[in-house]
Amino acid sequence: MIETGALLFTAVATAMVVGALIEGGSLILNKLLEDKTPDHPDKYETYECGELTIGDPTKVKYTINFYPYLVAFLVAEVAGVIALVSAASPNWNALIGVGMMFFALLVGIAWMRKIGVMTWMR
Repeated sequence: MIETGALLFTAVATAMVVGALIEGGSLILNKLLEDKTPDHPDKYETYECGELTIGDPTKVKYTINFYPYLVAFLVAEVAGVIALVSAASPNWNALIGVGMMFFALLVGIAWMRKIGVMTWMR
């Protein structure tokens, strides 16, 4: 009879060998199928789509005007995931928790609109 530890070691070792073979095979296949043409000199420009760069592209100042939208989106995503998870066991506690989370999300969005952060046109 095979011991549980030996069986687990065999399974892990087999998975590691199979993973290494798949990864090595994909690297070899990539090397065989890669494009052999030399790089174009414009390949390493800031905009490789053909746009000419005006000024020094490393000195561009970025604004973070989109940050509030990102935060609101992440909060909405978390609320959606929690709503999906709580739908697996529908009870009053889960319903109240999800309702409170969506209420907090709506209050936050309303507050951001009130102070003028979430406006499409400036």
